[in-house]
Amino acid sequence: MTQHVCSTEVWIARLRDFLHDCAGSAPSEEHDRIREGLLLFLHDPARGEKRLGAGQKPEPKSAHKLDPAAIETMLACGATESAVLALIGPNDTFMLSRGLNGTCLATLVMADGSEEMICEAATLSLALLAAYVSKLLTGMERRDTEAAPVTLPSGVRLH
Repeated sequence: MTQHVCSTEVWIARLRDFLHDCAGSAPSEEHDRIREGLLLFLHDPARGEKRLGAGQKPEPKSAHKLDPAAIETMLACGATESAVLALIGPNDTFMLSRGLNGTCLATLVMADGSEEMICEAATLSLALLAAYVSKLLTGMERRDTEAAPVTLPSGVRLH
């Protein structure tokens, strides 16, 4: 996880693995998952370069910057929820809940309100981190689908 990611495909594969790790981790592994998430987000190969779909305009540069020292300080004093909120930034809409049996759920809403990501994990922090990663992956899949050009074989006539 400390290696720089050289391609978007590898980074996406790591995100998928990380999503499963968050959902399957025990509460004692919470700090490790948050640190891994920080490393993944710092080494995003497309950081600062949003891939745009057809008809989309570039978004203004976000003021959200990851601060590893601040996140490590939050972890040192047990503020795991705050550390995850620092990772995901101030612009996401989310809801956290915990059931009677200790199951933690996080719901994160896509920016356009079209879809909700709901993830379950052992702690609120892990559930929110998993929901955020799920949202990132869904957003990338949507952009790839929208950006895929329709091509016709040569010689095809449209009537």
